[in-house]
Amino acid sequence: MPHIAVIGAGWSGAVVARSLHERGIGAQLFEKSDRIGGHSRFESINGVHYEPGGPHIFHTSHERVAAFVDRFGLSRPYEHCVLTEVFLPDEDEGRLLSWPPQVEELRRLPMWPTIERELDLLPPAPTGEDFESYVVSMMGPTLFDLFIREYTEKQWGRAPSELSSRFAPKRVELRSDGYRRLFRDTWEFFPPEGYNSTIEAIASCVPVVTGVELRLSDVDDLRTEFDGVVLTGPLDAFVGEDGALEWRGIRTVAEYLPGVGASETATAAYVVNRPSARVPFTRTVETKHATGQRVEGTIVCREYPGAKARHYPVPTVERTWEKRNDELKDRIRESSPLPIFFTGRLADYVYINQDQAIERAWACADRVAARFGVRPAR
Repeated sequence: MPHIAVIGAGWSGAVVARSLHERGIGAQLFEKSDRIGGHSRFESINGVHYEPGGPHIFHTSHERVAAFVDRFGLSRPYEHCVLTEVFLPDEDEGRLLSWPPQVEELRRLPMWPTIERELDLLPPAPTGEDFESYVVSMMGPTLFDLFIREYTEKQWGRAPSELSSRFAPKRVELRSDGYRRLFRDTWEFFPPEGYNSTIEAIASCVPVVTGVELRLSDVDDLRTEFDGVVLTGPLDAFVGEDGALEWRGIRTVAEYLPGVGASETATAAYVVNRPSARVPFTRTVETKHATGQRVEGTIVCREYPGAKARHYPVPTVERTWEKRNDELKDRIRESSPLPIFFTGRLADYVYINQDQAIERAWACADRVAARFGVRPAR
C-alpha cells in the first residue's frame, strides 16, 4: 500500500489523513506549529477559552458531514446570532442592530424613509461583478454605507469596488423574515471545550510530527519513505516565495477580564461587528457566549486587520491571486519528485467553512486513492 505525507494538521489535513487511513493507505501528518488544529484551535487564559484565529461555528446541511463530526465528539447544538454596532450621523453612541440587517429593526431608524425609497428602487435580484455594486443593488447605498463600506475598507485594506462580488451571496443578506440566526443550515454545533479534541480525535489514527515546516525543496528527501504528498498549506510559503500571493491577515488582541461572574459575559453577543471607521478593529469576539462556560472571568478578543498573516485570500474582480495560485500548483506538480495533491483553504486559496473543508478533504482522498488504484470510500 502507498504511504502519503500530509502537510498541515488543521481540519483538511486531519480529515485527509483519517480518510486515507480508513482505506488502508498509510498517512503521516506534518505540522509546523507545536500543536495540531490549525486556524480553528482554541486557547485558554486562566481557564477561559478563546479563539486566536477568530470565531468558528460549525454549521452544515450535509448529513454525512454532521454524522462524521458527531462520531468524533462534535455534537452540542448551538444557534449563532450576530450583532453590529452602527453609528448614525450626528450620534456619538453606537447602536446595536442585528446582522444580517432586519427590515423591522431598520424601520425604527430616523433615516428609514430614505432607506425605504432606496429599497423600492432595487432590481429584482442583486447584480454586479464588484462587491460594492452587488451589495448596493441588494440593499441600497444608505445601508451599504451604514453596515458595509467602512468594514470592508478596514477588513480588506482596499475599496469595496476592487473586490469581487463572488463571495457576497454567502456573506451579505438583507432580511425581512425575522430569522435571527446567521446561518440557515440544518445542523449547527459549538463545542464547549473547543475544536481541539475533535481534530485531535480525527487525527489519532496516524503518526503526527509537529514543529516541522516542509517545503518543496524537502520533498526529494521524502521519497525514501513516502509515495505521495498532500499539501494543505499556503503555496507561496511552500515554494519559498512570500509575497507571490496576496493575503489579508488579522491580529487578535485577547483581553482577560477578571471581574466577570461565572455565568456572566462582558459584551452583548459572541460576535459584534464594528464596521465604523471610528473604531480601529473590525469586531469583538467573546467565546464564552458560545461555549457556555461557567467560569470566573471572560476574554474579549478584538480583531485588527492588516496583520502579516495568511487568514483570508483576497478575491479581486480579475481573480488575480486565484490565477496565480493555479500557476503555483502547476509549478509544484512539475517540480515535485512525488505525486502531489492539494486541498484546504490555504492550498486552494479559497475562503471555505469547516464543513466544506471536510468535503474537500474527502474529495482529495478520493483523488489519492484513484492515483494509487485503491478502492473508493464507502
